[in-house]
Amino acid sequence: MKTARRKQRVPSTSEDPSLTTFSSDLLTPEEERELLTSFWDCKSELVRVLTRHHPDLRACKPALEPWPMAQFIREHCTEDRCESIAVRRLRDRYVHFKHRLASANIRLAAHVAKRFRHHSLSYTDLLQEAVCGLMQAIDRFDVSHGTRLATYATWWIRQTLQIAVARQSHLVSLSPHHLQELGLLQQESEALAHGGKHLPSPQELAQRTGSSLEHLNHLQTATRTPVSLNAVLDDDSDFKLTEAMPDTQTLTLHENNERQEALKFLMDNLRPRERKVLDLRFGLTGSGTHSLRQIGHLLRISKERVRQIQNRALEKLRASAERVGWEPTLLLE
Repeated sequence: MKTARRKQRVPSTSEDPSLTTFSSDLLTPEEERELLTSFWDCKSELVRVLTRHHPDLRACKPALEPWPMAQFIREHCTEDRCESIAVRRLRDRYVHFKHRLASANIRLAAHVAKRFRHHSLSYTDLLQEAVCGLMQAIDRFDVSHGTRLATYATWWIRQTLQIAVARQSHLVSLSPHHLQELGLLQQESEALAHGGKHLPSPQELAQRTGSSLEHLNHLQTATRTPVSLNAVLDDDSDFKLTEAMPDTQTLTLHENNERQEALKFLMDNLRPRERKVLDLRFGLTGSGTHSLRQIGHLLRISKERVRQIQNRALEKLRASAERVGWEPTLLLE
């Protein structure tokens, strides 16, 4: 014997909303319109009572529009401002109506979230973002619109999901506009591959989509799948990617050692005073650099004489470097 399934009753405003178990049963157009009207009346009354009980809020009283009023309630209807029984009762009704509208459209949020399952985000995260978009649509919906709430909420849910995917599905954060461009590139690439039976070149994709080749390369680079440095290059060996990468630190150290040896070899061909001037001027032995005046004071010669010794020593170094086949600018890098 079949038992008729009873529809979850929406409790009256006199009941405690905190004890309410909301149903996901769909609302008829008439029920939805009645609930939206009650939600709007409650929102307007809550803003009015808040500004009446708290005169300091009158300066920031919002316009009679859904979104500014919702933001006003979210920011100012806090626990310390709900000491009044009238404010607390209206706040509970407001939350009750909003949650009832959300629970009646939760299936819509789940349905739109399924369309984004091919991205790297888990379905749980997608569903959470979809519910956030649904709640924002409820806050923004104008009861005077002639459309259903589901029609209006679909756009906001999709927009929220696109932003979440753009921020989290790629290593580089992308805007929804770039994500849309990537979808267009994928469609054009598949169309060219099926039509011509060959993989399209970047030039062909840029021509079909109207984007520049440089912009196309940037998008493809930003969405490239990251590869672990510990990845094995070949299944038949244990050779890892890190072993194939050049050791830039060792290479730089080796170049510095070679430069120091070359410098020492060339400095041996200079006179002691010339080596002393270059050492003090450029800090070759780690003693720090000095000005021409400071060097002249230490060596008890004029600043101009120090300049002459320096220039003559550098000319000797360049000439010695050219004789042994080294670059003349080797010592100046």
